[in-house]
Amino acid sequence: MLLTEDDNRLQSLNPAIALQDPLGLSPLPKDNRKRFLKFVLSSGQQALLPLSQVLEVMQLPSGDILPIPDIAGCIMGVCVWKGETLWIVDLNHLAGYDSPYQESQLIETLNVIVVQDNNQTLGLVVEQVSDIDLFDEEKVIKKAGLCSPGIDPFVLGHLPQQDALVLKVSSILNAQQLHAYHKQL
Repeated sequence: MLLTEDDNRLQSLNPAIALQDPLGLSPLPKDNRKRFLKFVLSSGQQALLPLSQVLEVMQLPSGDILPIPDIAGCIMGVCVWKGETLWIVDLNHLAGYDSPYQESQLIETLNVIVVQDNNQTLGLVVEQVSDIDLFDEEKVIKKAGLCSPGIDPFVLGHLPQQDALVLKVSSILNAQQLHAYHKQL
């Protein structure tokens, strides 16, 4: 026999018992997971960026990038994005990895992750964008020396269960190599 809220017999039950979760699921544990965008750097290195700082992921034809002369090699140029000028940076080159984009002019389409922090926006060119997943930030191992020296200034930590580096968008935006970009802000 099923009891409904309107049934008088339910009203007569002890209120503490009537409100108790029959499956024993409450209270629910706090969920510390946050969404991260997973992508691949050079030589298969997995990396993560907080999704809260990712504005867009797009495929950009290389012909849409206007090169800028006499500027750091990691800066590929600028393009128009949503009516604004967007600086495009080769994240592999910035991090000291080999870059397929610097070695070949044959790549027609680039994978670009548009990131933002403190009203600064930048397009990061990466080899491949994988997916979005939930990870517990408390499980990120935060210590120096987890990766190559070139990318180390941009690393928040390492997520062992994914074998991925968690990157700090603010550190990328403030990289010394991007000093020409900073002058334009």
